[in-house]
Amino acid sequence: MNDKQNAKLNMAQRVLETMTRYQAVYSKIAPIAEAVSMLNKSISNIREAQKEQGSVNIPASTLQKREIESQMIQLCVKIANVLYVIGFSTDNKDLITLHGLSENNFYRLNDNSSLALAGNILDFSKKYVDQLKEYGITETESSALSKAIDKFKSLIAKPMDTIGERKQKTTNLAQLFAALDSLFYDKLDKLMVLFKQSEPEFYGEYRTARNIILSVKHKKKEDTGTADAGE
Repeated sequence: MNDKQNAKLNMAQRVLETMTRYQAVYSKIAPIAEAVSMLNKSISNIREAQKEQGSVNIPASTLQKREIESQMIQLCVKIANVLYVIGFSTDNKDLITLHGLSENNFYRLNDNSSLALAGNILDFSKKYVDQLKEYGITETESSALSKAIDKFKSLIAKPMDTIGERKQKTTNLAQLFAALDSLFYDKLDKLMVLFKQSEPEFYGEYRTARNIILSVKHKKKEDTGTADAGE
């Protein structure tokens, strides 16, 4: 959950605590009792959704992809650095383009681009196999790179399931907060006006609890020096 959602949830909890303390005042007024029951359920649903959102496990296939990707990139950088030295000493412009290739270069690329670059390095390693041996790069490294590329290729599409699942849970949480907003603005806030004159202490505590989120927003504006847009 983001800061705004946390503030809303804290506000809702404070309101519920206030309503519980003054239950005897409104217990015979069915619409308010019903709204409080809905508030309690809404808070429970949000907390459950929060737990579910945080419990999206990274599947084994994703962990395996990261491991294989790391192996592939390390082998690529190791071989590419030697290929550059060969290119520099032989004035081979194709190999010279590998100058300065690092792991960060790979991680800035998307999966398919990273795979294509690894494939190019593998092709070079096969073409210059004899020269690489002079620098300690044997066919063992090329074979390991080839296997890593094949494994990575088979895994690059799998993490999307987890991303989709996390997006769905985030969407569900946003819908729950929208329902909470509606409960306050369309029901509770309007119903509580009934007690503004007859039960001023009850009404005052309710408004204090409701204004918690406003105080948080105001503090955030002071801290950042910016105004809330669209609030």
